[in-house]
Amino acid sequence: MGFDLLNMGSQGVLTAQRQLNTTSHNINNVNTEGYSRQSVVQSTNDPIWWGGNQYGTGVHAAEVRRGYDQFATNELNLTTTNLSYASEREGQLGRLDNMLSNSAKKIPEDMNQWYDAVKGMADSPSDIGARKVVLEKAKLVAAGLNDNHKVLAQQQTETNDILARTLDRVNDIGRELVDIHSAIIKTPTAGTDNDLLDRHQALINELSQYTKVTVTRKNDETFNIMIGSGHTLVSGTESSQLKMVDGSPDPRQTQLALVEGNALKKIRNDDIGGKLASLFQFRDETLAQAMDEMGRIAVGFAGSMNELQSQGLDLKGQVGENIFADINAPAAAGARALIPKGSTAAVNVYIDDLSALKAGEYQLSFDGSQHKLITPDGKSQNVMPSGTPPKFSVDGLEIEIASPVGIGEPILIRPTRMSAGDMRVTMEDPSKIAAQSYMSSATKAHGTAEFQVTNPGSLREFQVAISPDASQFAVLDMKGNILQAPQAYPPTGDVTVNGTTFSLSNGAMGNDIFAVNLNPAMGDNGNLIKMQDVQTAKVMDNGRSTVLDVYEGLNTEMGVQKASASRLREVGLVEKDAAESRVAEISGVNLDEEAANMMRFQQAYAASSRIMTVANETFETLLNASR
Repeated sequence: MGFDLLNMGSQGVLTAQRQLNTTSHNINNVNTEGYSRQSVVQSTNDPIWWGGNQYGTGVHAAEVRRGYDQFATNELNLTTTNLSYASEREGQLGRLDNMLSNSAKKIPEDMNQWYDAVKGMADSPSDIGARKVVLEKAKLVAAGLNDNHKVLAQQQTETNDILARTLDRVNDIGRELVDIHSAIIKTPTAGTDNDLLDRHQALINELSQYTKVTVTRKNDETFNIMIGSGHTLVSGTESSQLKMVDGSPDPRQTQLALVEGNALKKIRNDDIGGKLASLFQFRDETLAQAMDEMGRIAVGFAGSMNELQSQGLDLKGQVGENIFADINAPAAAGARALIPKGSTAAVNVYIDDLSALKAGEYQLSFDGSQHKLITPDGKSQNVMPSGTPPKFSVDGLEIEIASPVGIGEPILIRPTRMSAGDMRVTMEDPSKIAAQSYMSSATKAHGTAEFQVTNPGSLREFQVAISPDASQFAVLDMKGNILQAPQAYPPTGDVTVNGTTFSLSNGAMGNDIFAVNLNPAMGDNGNLIKMQDVQTAKVMDNGRSTVLDVYEGLNTEMGVQKASASRLREVGLVEKDAAESRVAEISGVNLDEEAANMMRFQQAYAASSRIMTVANETFETLLNASR
């Protein structure tokens, strides 16, 4: 009997001692981030039978259990991912919004100074000094847009650098998780090393900041760690590696890929979540949108001024030259299409109608029988190029397929992405500014046709009249005499009459008249008045916006997106706090509770020690009685 008491007392002491040790461990780690409360689970020893009865044999410590709930932890991982995405998004948009706000004054001021200079020149069209001021202000406009484009391009580069560093950390986490799995397997009680599991969860929490994470059991010891919508980063004691691969056809638009052994699996950038998803969205959508809109501003301003230059006469009586680089120069047209590496395709993109021009990216492909075009809004349509070389029109663009597109080759078309960076003043002689308009007051054009004199000759005054049904046109002198008999409208190319060549596009209405006077007139400022009118003319967005309205629209759009991201972050913060509270209820250390446990286990320890004392005294009594 003494032996039984001694055995039960010693087991009680050991069990209470382990409970005291675990409670002390909890108290010591109350401020350790990621620590999960531990508790000793005690269990009754197997009883013995004696004399037809069952007698208890005491207690033992069955296991040390970690406070953990899979559902609450998964919820915390998800809310961490959502908050990280929203916080990163808010920060990115905040920086971009500040940049646009700072330049919100510079770009409009530069353009308004240009219009003021044109107004000053209109008062004295022959003044070379006033003409020089106009060219200098034009250079300021170009420089401002160039600088803006450089800042946006630099942000793209910086975002790629952040992506690379973030992937390095994700790969490090994958390797650390594998090390933990290996260590868990090697422990005497595999799968129950609570402190290792806490380190494991801490890494999962950090990984959740970068991407969406799903954790499943692979076996009793290890786990499968999946990112995004099911891409395996870690499987037991093996890990894959994330890397960036060159985009196609734009190598700078890198794409995420998962290296699994010798295989390389690309991952959609919008299929990852967390900070990584925010970085990809900022680079591929937000910055691209800002650069496209800045390019539209550059194209709208430069294209409008160059077009007016072509409709006027300079100080020498010549048709005006471009002030800015030609928006449809061969190099510019070819650069708007990105061709995959190794492809022999060649595509040129010309801007025909500023009013219909849209921001965004188009994708052209060929399946062997049909060309397909995906527009910036994601809509797909079949197109049928015609002519030699084949071409087709869409959204104010004329897309020419100079060399055939290969089957399955993706051709990206970015009409304005680089335009703000490429804008520059090409005119050096201020006398070439076309102050005089050669379109006389007799012009009565109600349609959208464009008329330009491309080469003045001996015919200095004439008018081009459109028939009532807009099926023909004729060239007349100013008295109505026919200089060229009626021909089919629109003409198939340039028209030359008495040495003077002009072009006339489609879009004229019946009875439209284009009256031309190519005789120089000192002091004529008609073309300068038209240039001033561009300041308030709705030349963009199908007649709804001025050039500066496009900039204000971009500024407003970025502000709205930033406000939306801020609200999303606030919601994410509340959700994460709630998830952390639920986890803390299960895994957190409560000092009051631990103090109470300490007293309870201390009393159990003392009581079990007393049992051992009683057992010892009883045993000694029995020994003395037997003597």
